[in-house]
Amino acid sequence: MPKTWFLPPDFTFTTDGPLRLGMVISHWSKPASVLAEIGSGDSSAIKLPAIKSFIESNRAFNRSTSRTNSVGFLAKFQGLFSSSARTEAGKSHTTDYSETDHEVRLFADPLLPETVEAIANLPAVQKSIQSALFPPRAVYVVTGLRITNSSFTVTEEDSSKFVLEAEGSGPPSGTIPGEIGGNMKHESGEASTDSYNTAPGIVFAYRLSVIRTRRAGVETELFMHKDAFLTGNGGKKEDPLVLVDATTEEIDEDLEVEIEYESAEIGEDEDCVFVLPKA
Repeated sequence: MPKTWFLPPDFTFTTDGPLRLGMVISHWSKPASVLAEIGSGDSSAIKLPAIKSFIESNRAFNRSTSRTNSVGFLAKFQGLFSSSARTEAGKSHTTDYSETDHEVRLFADPLLPETVEAIANLPAVQKSIQSALFPPRAVYVVTGLRITNSSFTVTEEDSSKFVLEAEGSGPPSGTIPGEIGGNMKHESGEASTDSYNTAPGIVFAYRLSVIRTRRAGVETELFMHKDAFLTGNGGKKEDPLVLVDATTEEIDEDLEVEIEYESAEIGEDEDCVFVLPKA
């Protein structure tokens, strides 16, 4: 199964901001919605795995989105004259990220069941989990980072296209059998480009693990713990905890909030998810 990275909404997240390994966030699309910082406050006793890091040199990425609306029309009059028309309007957006080195930071080992249970029972995390009636709301732990220690260039291009095509045919004047016709096509478009350089030391992308209750059917989880989320109602326990990687298949199952996104392959067995801007 491909490893999934998530692009932040902008490139202002630094290595000492909310996007750090071990941070617990409320939703995969909201990296700034921090519920807990593992290792401080109520979570100071929770131990995280060791961190490993390596450099991927000269990485460059490109992503694009496009939308097209097409309308066709066909008419025939008394068998004498026929006409057709088609209009097509489309917009596309392309983003290029220039070549730079990426420092990849990951946990050397998966989170232990006891660690996940301790995270799920932190007051702020537990409040978020129980804020949904059924099923309990999932929470997300940052387990990987791509950091660009040098500045890179982001180039964005927006383009639009409009096509109008019409065609007609019918019998010629007079008595000679046959048919005459004609067609017309008009195309127009425009494009705009903008680029900027990021600051050094920013988070390019992040990876997540999901803590949630088990769903019906067969699942492939990193583990299933015999204990469960504590509800706070007299310590009553509910469904077992499951820890899974946050992939496109996993986030598609999160039906509580519909987020429009697209994904693109960024390497062998890796893809990247980015949220589409609101129209």
